[in-house]
Formats: sequence, structure tokens, C-alpha cells
Amino acid sequence: MRSTTLIAAAGLLAAAMPLAVMAQDQANDVPAGRTDGSKVVLTWEEFIKITGYDPDKKGQQVITIPWDEVRSLLGVDIRLEGGTTVDLPWEQFKSLLNWSIREKDEGGAPPTDYVITRSEYSGTLTDDGAQLVLKADINVLRKKGWKRIPLLPISVALVGEATLPQGACLNATGGVYELLTDQSGSMTVTVPFAVTVQKEAGVNHVSFQRVEGGSSLLDLEIDSQGVDVKVAGAQSLVSRPSDGKTKTAAAVPAGTPLAISWERALPKAEDVPPKLYAETHTLVAVADGVLLCQETVNVNILHAGIRELKLAVPTGARILTVTGPNVQDWRETGQGELQVVLGREVLGSYTLRLAYELATTDGATVPVVRATGVEREKGFVGVIAMANVEIAAGELQGATSIDARQLPADIVAMTNQPVLLAFRYAADAFTIPLVIRRHDEVSVLMTLVDSAAFTSMQLNDGRRMTKVVYSVRNNRNQFLRLSMPEKADLWSVSVAGNTVSPARDTQGQVLVPLVRSSADSRELTAFPVEIVYVETPETTAPAKGTLRVTLPTCAVPVMHVMFTYYLPAEGRYTVGWGKSGFSGPLAIVDDFTTLSVDRGVHVVAVNPAAEAQQLQQAADQRADRQAVAAGATPIRVRLPIGGKQFKLEKILAMPHDQLYFEVEYSGWEAAR
Repeated sequence: MRSTTLIAAAGLLAAAMPLAVMAQDQANDVPAGRTDGSKVVLTWEEFIKITGYDPDKKGQQVITIPWDEVRSLLGVDIRLEGGTTVDLPWEQFKSLLNWSIREKDEGGAPPTDYVITRSEYSGTLTDDGAQLVLKADINVLRKKGWKRIPLLPISVALVGEATLPQGACLNATGGVYELLTDQSGSMTVTVPFAVTVQKEAGVNHVSFQRVEGGSSLLDLEIDSQGVDVKVAGAQSLVSRPSDGKTKTAAAVPAGTPLAISWERALPKAEDVPPKLYAETHTLVAVADGVLLCQETVNVNILHAGIRELKLAVPTGARILTVTGPNVQDWRETGQGELQVVLGREVLGSYTLRLAYELATTDGATVPVVRATGVEREKGFVGVIAMANVEIAAGELQGATSIDARQLPADIVAMTNQPVLLAFRYAADAFTIPLVIRRHDEVSVLMTLVDSAAFTSMQLNDGRRMTKVVYSVRNNRNQFLRLSMPEKADLWSVSVAGNTVSPARDTQGQVLVPLVRSSADSRELTAFPVEIVYVETPETTAPAKGTLRVTLPTCAVPVMHVMFTYYLPAEGRYTVGWGKSGFSGPLAIVDDFTTLSVDRGVHVVAVNPAAEAQQLQQAADQRADRQAVAAGATPIRVRLPIGGKQFKLEKILAMPHDQLYFEVEYSGWEAAR
């Protein structure tokens, strides 16, 4: 036997690999042959006998190893002559042995024991039963130990001889048939089995749960021709006749049970053209010189889908909008036809909504857009008024007048106006003439004064200072027109809390600019207009006499006039035996009348004492401004805040009413 010494080469191998050095050799009293995990435990004497190690040489002994074992340890494919050996020092032999053991341990466990790379079910289906074969390609990843691989549910019956890997067997447990094997790597399994066929109402069914993982292919043959085959959950399915039978191929995804059904195929119906049935719901609104129309066209499409609808437009009508599910485009042709193109084919019920208009004068025919190419059409028409017009129906042809309550709900829902006329038609041709009579409009109030609250201070020299607060509701008038008393001097005017500059027209009326009332729900809200003015007579008032007090009049109605009048305290304002000295259209009252008002009315709450104080302040401020302008000392005018108070009122003052009252007085002190 030839021997080759490779001490230097083994030294280089040990230096290139960071190998751990084994622990110090020591004896172990564990019995020989006993295993501890994956290790074999030997006595010291047995180890010396097996390896030929000489402890007296203290690691200097050379170990002789056959080359085939070295090649296996290093994983190299270099073949030498038979009987070649390698001589290694003891320390290098230990390092090489250590390295080979660690390389085996570093492999790690696979993420799964096995993978079924492909599975296929093939066989024949008859009315009596199904004979099938499962063919599975399996890649077993775990190398050591026995593996359990589920193949079929226990509900099927195994028939014939299965083709299994060497040393493998089939086992029935836990509701499945499983493959038991201790082998690893790629293998193919073929298992024939039978499944019962259930029949119900002419349909045959085969179904069972797939327990193997992954998707599966089906290659089946049905022993009859002209059948319709279905595979539940199949991602692809192809069936074709072959020699009086039907061959079917399908692909079933993972996790899907295998459920196959087949029945006698029905003869394919011949292609027939679509049939359309239409019903129109039209609302016609009569406005000034035009008919505004809304229409719903309900179409029922049978037999085949369509992608285009054609409708006939009345002469002179102009289409405004066309809406509906999946409407892609619409256009009017020059022949009075409306073409509506849909984004996809439609079969069954379909609804189209149109808006269009038609110019008219004193008479018109109800315009209805009608579907063309339909088997039958019927419809309903409702008519409402959107202007001051009177509408009547002429002589009907092909249509019937009905009660408005018989109209479909969607027509009534198109408007808040009452439906004046209602019609129904079912004929191919019909005419619904309308007789329209227009009437002149009657002007209505654009501005209304809910209340006018006056507070007036009378001086004993005849001068009078008055503040009035109007509660105004204005829709669109620009001014509030007032006819002021003669010799009245305007001191201030404010609207909604903002000071404004009034104007005067050619008739001498004062024009107070207004704002538009805000809308609260469906009512206009009121805002205040405040005016302060002073009347100065040409001569000083005597100690006894008659005063005529004239109020401003508005160009719009005033619902409630309230006048609080302060007179000098020393005076007497009765005649005869205590009869009131007041006379005129305004009546003397103890308290003002409280009127019931609607939501939009705002009655100004007036505090006479506070108003009197404000008038005194206004008089003082005006006297100060005049004195400063003239460079003189201001002269204070004392208003009779503590004088006698009287209340007068009038309910509903119209623009042509004269608002005034007279009072007889006596006992006034001479003015100073």
C-alpha cells in the first residue's frame, strides 16, 4: 500500500479555517455505545483503540487516513489511486474533524417540511361515479426523520395500486389520507380513487375537499356529449367534444374545494334583435313666452343589449340637458332626432332624464320627446304655471285628461307648484293643445312699515323736537319717501344703526336710502329707520291757544302709529268740565294697542323716558356746535322731560291719510 505524507498541506488547511480546538482529552466513565443527542460517547480506552492515538506522544503522533475519507470530509472531487492515504499530525486531524462537524450543524432546518410543486386530477366522470387519479410532484425539504404529507380527504375511496416512493406508505388518519416517508428530495406520487356522483334535477355533482396545497389542474373526460360542464372557482375552463365524449380542462386555485357539475347543454338560442318598450313622464311649465319641460324616459330593453338610444324631438324644441346612467355622449341631428350614446351595452330597465324648452305665444301643443324604434310607448303629462297665465286644454287627440292625483309620483316630485292639468296617452300619435291666456300683473308692496314710534317734546315757546323710529321691511325699494311737516328741520337720519344722508325730490319729499331686509326662513326681517327733526314756529306760542301737530306721512302703509307727547307741566290740556283737549285722526289712549304679528315683523320697543333723555342730549349737542361755530356762549334749551305725557295712536295709516292732531292748552308760562 502506497502512503503519501501531506503534513505541510494539512497545516495550510488548518491555518485557512478558524477552527475551534477541542477541549483537553480526558477520560469519561460513560458506558460505551450510549448516545447523547447526535453524539456517540466512548470510553478513553475505546477511543484510543479506534483512532490509534498514542497518549505518550502528547499530540506529536501522526494519523494516517485513507484519501477517500479526506475527500468526503473536505468535499473535493479529486480522485487518486486506490489505497492512497494521508498522514496528518494529531492536532491538525482534530481541527479537520471539528470543522467537518460544524459544517454539518450550520445547515439549519428548512422553513417547511415539503412543497407540492404540481398536482393534477385526471379521470372519467359518468352518471354512476367518478374514477379519478391524483398525481402530485412533491419536493421534501426536511432530510431527517419521517414526514407526513396530506394527499386526499378521507371521504373518497382509494382504488387500485398507488405509485409511491421507495419506503413510503399511505396512512388514513385525522380525516385525510397522508403519505408517510423518511426520504427527502423530489418525488412523484400517483393515487387512484373513486368519488360518488350525486344527481339532482338533471344535474350531476362531484365534490370533495382538496387537502394538498397549491393550485391544481383538471384533465377530465365525461362519458357523454353535449353537456355543459362547470367547475366551481375555476380560473380557466375549456370543454370540447371528442369521440362522443366531452373533454374538460380546468385550473383551480389553492384553497378551493373541487366541485364539478355537468348537465345536458341547452340548445343555443338564435340571436334576435332587441325589443324596446318605453314610458314617458313629462312635466310642462308654462312661463312667459316659453314652455319649460322636464321628462323621464323609462325604457325596458329585451333579448339583446343596446348602446344607443334614438328619440324624436318636437319641432322647435331645444334640448338643454340629457342625463342617465352611463351616458357617454348625446347630440341632436338636423332631422329632429336625439342620439344618446351609452358607455356600455344596456339590457333590462334603463332611465333617461331630459330638460328642454319650446318658445310659445298664446297657444301651444304639449311637446313630448318620444323614443323611436320601440314596440309600444305610453306616457303621462302634467302642466303647471310659472307666470300669471290662465291655462286650459284644447281638443285632445289620442290622449285622455286625467285627475292630477293619477299622475306618477316622480312627475309630482319635479315641482312645488300645483299641477293644473294632467293627461295620459298610449296611442302612436297624439296631440294635447294648450290655450294660454296672459293677464296683467298687479303691483304689490315692495316696502312695508310695521310700526312708527314717535317721541315728541313740546316747548312753551312753540318749538317741538321729535324722534321717530320706523320698523321697515324692504324687498327692493331704494328709498323710503316721507312728506315732512312744514318748517321741519332734519337733525339726523340713520338706517339699521348707520347714519345716512337723505335726499329731497322735486316734490319736496325726503328720500331716505334703504337697505334690503335679510330673509329669515321665508320671511323678510325688519330694520329700524330713525329720524330726529325740530319744528320752529314763526312766532312764539301764547300762554293759551291751540296747537296743531302734523306727523310725517310715508309713501307706503304704516301698520301702527304710536305718538308719545310731552307737554309743559304747568299747562292745562282740558276744556269745559274736564273734557280732553285733543282732537284729530290720532286717538288719545292710556296704553298703546298690542298687535299680533307674524314671524317677520319687528315692532320697535320704545322707552319714552329714554327717548326724551336722548332728545335732550341731542338738543344740547346741537346748541354746543352752533355756539362754537358762532364764537359765543352756548344757550341751553331745557326740554320738558318732567312734563305731562300723553299717548296717541292710529292703526293702519295709508299713504293718502293725513296724520295730525290738535290740542287746546292754557296756563303756559311765558317763554324765557
